[in-house]
Amino acid sequence: MKIKISIGLLILFSSINISIAQTVDLTSVDEFFKVTSTLKKGNEISAAQWKDFDSSSCYKTYAKRKDKTVINIIKNSINIVFGNGRIAEKDSILSITKEEMNKNPMLMNKKLLLTNYIDINNNYEPIKSFRENYDFNALVVKTKQRLSSFLGITIDSTTKFKPLYFLFLIADGKNNEDAIYVDFNLIYKKTEEQRINFLAHEFFHNYRENFENHDFNYKSDLNHCIDLIQNEGIADLIDKSEGYEKYFDEVGELPEMVEIWVNLYNQAQADLERFHNVILKYAKEEISEKEMVDKILEIVRFNGHPIGFFMANHIVKAGYKNEMLKTFYNPYEFYSLYNKAAKEENLFQLSNEFMDYLKGLTKEHYH
Repeated sequence: MKIKISIGLLILFSSINISIAQTVDLTSVDEFFKVTSTLKKGNEISAAQWKDFDSSSCYKTYAKRKDKTVINIIKNSINIVFGNGRIAEKDSILSITKEEMNKNPMLMNKKLLLTNYIDINNNYEPIKSFRENYDFNALVVKTKQRLSSFLGITIDSTTKFKPLYFLFLIADGKNNEDAIYVDFNLIYKKTEEQRINFLAHEFFHNYRENFENHDFNYKSDLNHCIDLIQNEGIADLIDKSEGYEKYFDEVGELPEMVEIWVNLYNQAQADLERFHNVILKYAKEEISEKEMVDKILEIVRFNGHPIGFFMANHIVKAGYKNEMLKTFYNPYEFYSLYNKAAKEENLFQLSNEFMDYLKGLTKEHYH
């Protein structure tokens, strides 16, 4: 069983599976505009219009699920923002607190989605113009060049990347099994440099899949979590090099979310120590696998971004960036490099006992 550690921002992007049709797909963006423009004119959405919306490349996954929670949240948010009335419901969602968001990922996403749609409504015509005039294929080319520069390698035309799908959801993106999914409003709000860096982050995950060991990643929940910390930590160096606070402020993220991410980064050293201790308890058979998984889910938030970014930043600060990028797919090397940096910077170090256990987990999969 593979755990879904994407608690919070990424939960709405999970489990999307569609056929690969083209390099850039904007059909869900176009269906969103059709539906919302109808509402903005004061008209009701017909069953045929909703059917087209539900059948579009990205939204169809949510529409086909047995659990209709996400698609219902999407449609309800569209009606609240672009339709008439429902002020009380809007205010109720916007009043969801940071504490409630921390405890309940679905409440978090409900608020993030609604605020994103409000922002879209406030910039409706400029976003439509951006859709009609921007060169998205050129953006893909620039993104590959940025990734090549970051890794210090040549990525030629023979390297295949997944298609890029845009939709309106929450202000984030996700490298999924069949494609890379990105919120269109997020891309609209960014500068060109920020767009390239953001997509290069997702392309990094896509590119890394060609080198990472899938047998290791999917062998256990623990392995998957260990790998995520490296995967997201290195990727954050591409687009969040100036820190979470500046990154999220620049795209107009909710103050509550900025505070959550910044706090998690600031406590990453303590969380890494907690992570270390839980795994050693499991290794010594002092706790069960289920207990271990439950505990690391509490520690490793947002796919491991904050802990991984903390580790990657200190690896770079200690002068080991080149070594890290040479082994960007090998989790054991990442944790080893962090330990070297931690020793030099007087940070929490992973014990020899932990590193021996990690080596045992990885030795059959990485050489």
